[in-house]
Amino acid sequence: MIASFFQSLEDYGVEYLLISGQATVLYGAATFSEDIDLWVNLTSENRDRLLGALRACSACHYKLTPPLTVEHLQRGHGFHYWLGRDTADEMFLDVMGTPPRVRGFQDTQQSARWMDTGWGRLPVVGLRDLVELKKTQRLEDYAIISRLALLWFAQPECRQQPEDFLWAWENVFTLSELKSFIEQRPAALGHVPSHFPSTVREFAQQAAADVEMPDRLEEPASRWLQSRMARLQKADRGYWRSIIAELKRFRSQGLLVPEGQPV
Repeated sequence: MIASFFQSLEDYGVEYLLISGQATVLYGAATFSEDIDLWVNLTSENRDRLLGALRACSACHYKLTPPLTVEHLQRGHGFHYWLGRDTADEMFLDVMGTPPRVRGFQDTQQSARWMDTGWGRLPVVGLRDLVELKKTQRLEDYAIISRLALLWFAQPECRQQPEDFLWAWENVFTLSELKSFIEQRPAALGHVPSHFPSTVREFAQQAAADVEMPDRLEEPASRWLQSRMARLQKADRGYWRSIIAELKRFRSQGLLVPEGQPV
C-alpha cells in the first residue's frame, strides 16, 4: 500500500516532502514509525493533484480532519487519512501545508534529500529542517533530535565548519548524546556556544577525558538540558493553541469531515 501510494503521488505530480517519523528512520535516527507524514506545497493546483492521488488509493478521512482547502492548509491544520482500511496493508497518513518552525515549502525543498527507499526514490526534508519540525511537546522527540544533530556530520552538506559544531551543540538535548558527540567529534570542544553554563562545558571536558563523571556535573548539566527542552515544549504548545481552538470550533459547528468518509 505504501509503495503504491507514493507511486500515485508521482503519477499525479504532487509536490511534497516526507517529514517526521519516516524521515527520521531514513536518516538513521529512529528505527520505526507507524505513520506517513507529508508536507505538501499549498497551491490550489497541488491540492487538486493530492486529492487525485488520495482518491486513486481509495483513501478515507480519519479523525478530526477539516476539508482539504488551501485556506485550511495555510492556517496550519493537519489532515488525517486512512489508506487500505481494514486490510493487512492499512496505513495512516498525515498531511500538512504549513508546518511549524520551518521556512516556506519552496525554500525548504531546495535543501531536501532524494533518498532510495523500499517505496521508491522519495523527496525527504533536509536534516536540519527535520530537527526544527521535531521540536514538539513530545519528550521522546528530543532524543531523536540529539541523534540527528550527531548525524549531521555524515551529511554531504556538512562542511565541518565552526557553524556546524555550534548548530549541533544547540540541538543536543541528552547527556548520553552529548557524551557521544564529544567522543565522535573531539573538535567540538573548541566550539561550545558562549551562553552554555560552565557545568556543561566541564561535563564535555570530562567526557573527552573519558573519566568517571562526578555528580556535581552530571545533575546540573542534566537539569539545564531539561530546561531547554521545556522551553521548546512550551513554545510548541503555544503554537498549536489557536489551531486546536479553531479545530474545536469546527467540530462544534459540524464542519469536520465524518470519519470513514471517502476522499
